[in-house]
Amino acid sequence: MSFHKSVRELIENYGSTVEIKRNDETVLSKAFIQPLRYRSSVYKDKMISMGGFSDGRYYLYLGQVENEFSRADNAIISCNGKKYTVHTSEVFELSNKALYVWAVLLPYKQQRQDDYDTD
Repeated sequence: MSFHKSVRELIENYGSTVEIKRNDETVLSKAFIQPLRYRSSVYKDKMISMGGFSDGRYYLYLGQVENEFSRADNAIISCNGKKYTVHTSEVFELSNKALYVWAVLLPYKQQRQDDYDTD
């Protein structure tokens, strides 16, 4: 079995079920999503925004290659009752062949009417 196939099967067998919404399209897939630790600190950059509390956390996403993200997607990823948006994303390649997609995710903040400034 090739290394590429092994990685694909690991994600498929042990990853969590994720729902990826892009515009009117919804895809179910498997991926790993875990908190992304920054320099071994536990997120000292907590802040309050107009929409509510934001803890400044980032999450690491590792998933199947066919679910590549772009900024234009405005993808919303749902997993285990939590929602995320894509901050940045790339395809990891090995031997010039796409192996998996990695992304840095942010918690999804639903835009509310009172988040907009009035004239």
